Amino acid sequence: MKKIYKTQAEVDADIKDGVLIIEGDVSFEFNLSVAARIMVKAGNIEALDIEALDIKAGNIKAGNIEVWNIEVWNIEALDI
Repeated sequence: MKKIYKTQAEVDADIKDGVLIIEGDVSFEFNLSVAARIMVKAGNIEALDIEALDIKAGNIKAGNIEVWNIEVWNIEALDI
């Protein structure tokens, strides 16, 4: 079942110990702002209009990524 976040408050409620864990398919239907680690355990991510600063990532394995209008700065990525 796909989890649909409609508000920032719903996301904030799911952040535990500074980590947002995403399991399965997820959709964000608003402008998301997260000051936490994000762990994606499984599923497909669909995203529109991503704007991000200072992304650090390691060991990324991904398939079926569909994105539009990504604006990013200062990305450090290892093992993609």
